[in-house]
Amino acid sequence: MGPSNLSQVFVVNDIAMITAGTAFNTSAATANASKLGMWNVDGATYAVSAIENLKRIQFTQSTLGNIISTPIIDVNNIVRMNYNGFLADAQSNAVITWDPATAPAMGTTKNVMVRIALRTAPTNYESFANPANPNLDTTGAAKVFPLVGNFAAGRQIFNVEIPVVSTATATAACNFVRAAILAHPTLNSIFSTSGTTTLVMTARHVGVEFDVVVQYSDASGQVGVVTPSRTTPATNYTQAISDEKSQRARYGNFNRMYFPVAQVDYAQPGYKYDMLEISYKHDWPSSTGIARAGEVNTLKIYFGSSSTALAAAANFITVFGTALPSLAIGTDMEGVNDLGVQQV
Repeated sequence: MGPSNLSQVFVVNDIAMITAGTAFNTSAATANASKLGMWNVDGATYAVSAIENLKRIQFTQSTLGNIISTPIIDVNNIVRMNYNGFLADAQSNAVITWDPATAPAMGTTKNVMVRIALRTAPTNYESFANPANPNLDTTGAAKVFPLVGNFAAGRQIFNVEIPVVSTATATAACNFVRAAILAHPTLNSIFSTSGTTTLVMTARHVGVEFDVVVQYSDASGQVGVVTPSRTTPATNYTQAISDEKSQRARYGNFNRMYFPVAQVDYAQPGYKYDMLEISYKHDWPSSTGIARAGEVNTLKIYFGSSSTALAAAANFITVFGTALPSLAIGTDMEGVNDLGVQQV
């Protein structure tokens, strides 16, 4: 199998599908009103019907201008559907429990050092294309990740030293470190903090990983126990905007003659996105557009809402056969019908 060269990404912010009409070019009034349509090629109309009942289709996304559409897809050539439901961001964090029983009482004789080792920076496409996007801060504080560079050769180290006078209690230690982070522009842009007697440090941006060590300043002993938690991959705004922008050149409205041209972003901050992935082959002996015959390409459709995920939208159930959120995350929609299509 050759590499895919016609993969596309649609972002749908109005889960009411285009239900009818013979006008193939259906526009959206605003970016957050984009809709999904399934065009019945043989009937020359938009269809809301079980996908296996049709022969040739095109999926479309309405935009502020011309629609985005897939090539003509023979339903027999749909080989796989995969669903990933919305997951709230769960970024890497470190929980610092002070003065454990295995160490001397902290701060009675020596200063304490909190050493933060930043392992990775954000690596999603949007962090490269538009690193100043304040919506990438998953805590909602609109902080921009302040560091640029490749961390592969090593870690970036930050130290917060707590003097003896400030470490008589766990609460005092939490307050001191929190105040130090808030007062440090770089650290405050990377981490949020919470907790009173234990301190929770959480990365603000997707893909940031870090380690924390708490010990006496002279490295003579451990003062705090650190419990780390790594990032949980999620389907969310950061993934949607990154996929949308990385595939923008394949939309069909991209022209190098007119650089720089601002493009509309359809992925909306604060929206909860489910993602449906449809893989399909092109017909033999000829193909559509630039794709080679027999090649497998993928369409990712992000379904978004400002309040909930996809929910039990009747049109989607009719087309794809089930209420998508009832499926487990990462479900392959299996069960091959007579047309050879993997259905829900």
